[in-house]
Amino acid sequence: MNIHYYPGCTLKEKTTNLDDSTREAMAVLGYELVEPANWTCCGAEYPLSEQKISGLTAPARILRQVHSEGGGQVVTTCAFCFNVLKRTNVDIKRNPLKNKQINAFLKDDIKIDPNTKTKTTGFPPYNGEVDVLHLLEFLRDEVGFHTIRAGLKRDLSGLKVAPYYGCRMLRPGGGIGIDSPDSPVIFEEFLESLGCRVVDFPFKQECCGSYLAVSRPAAATEASYQVLRSAIINGADAIALSCPLCYYNLDRRQDRIKDAHAGFSGFPVFFFTQLLAWALGVAEDVLGLDQHYYNPKSVLHNQPKTEVAQ
Repeated sequence: MNIHYYPGCTLKEKTTNLDDSTREAMAVLGYELVEPANWTCCGAEYPLSEQKISGLTAPARILRQVHSEGGGQVVTTCAFCFNVLKRTNVDIKRNPLKNKQINAFLKDDIKIDPNTKTKTTGFPPYNGEVDVLHLLEFLRDEVGFHTIRAGLKRDLSGLKVAPYYGCRMLRPGGGIGIDSPDSPVIFEEFLESLGCRVVDFPFKQECCGSYLAVSRPAAATEASYQVLRSAIINGADAIALSCPLCYYNLDRRQDRIKDAHAGFSGFPVFFFTQLLAWALGVAEDVLGLDQHYYNPKSVLHNQPKTEVAQ
């Protein structure tokens, strides 16, 4: 089955391990991920200005393209891309003024016929017809966690994993986040479907520092350390996450965390799709574990050697 998939810029450059593991895991589950034609950056951050809505045209154009290709939904794994696309879609559906303004910006876009290469203008208005889903939602609602459980090839029952939601997967509320911003369970249920032992920890919804990594790196280093420390003291073997920026702060900044905190020796951080792909039997070299600052390979290989009985 083909499903529309928006990878976003970072997955093509900095976190190919997230993209590759997503594609391989979904292929095992019987899905081919199809990127919308000529997609661009979604903007990375949802614009907060109510007056200048031109920043919403990029994500709206992506959604319109999916709709023009006959897609009724689009799936993404990047928490920032999900947040931007979902909030834009909600705006288009709920706010008539923004709907009108966004479509006015987009109406003169050039459309190229894929067969004849003829250029025309005049896209029909986009009114929010596409559902924006985070991959965790798709796995729960379309694939089914029970289906994942039935297809496991490796035993992860010895792995204690702390699910890290961060900021963008749950906030804001009002039908935008993938679960309750106060008491989410979707990530925990996903990890349980893989056979992991889920570790609850109080910092699972706290910010890692986000873009402070650029403007105030010391603050981001401290915020990330507190998240990692919380997972460690609550008994986790590793953290699982979805956001490339969280991955950068929690994994790739561990050298700076070590410099700031002498007692910190490093901690494994996984993208949730790496764990999914591994549990489904995908080869290790597809996971991109060598891209991590702290290579989590040893954590996977310390699991029971027996394969799951089929």
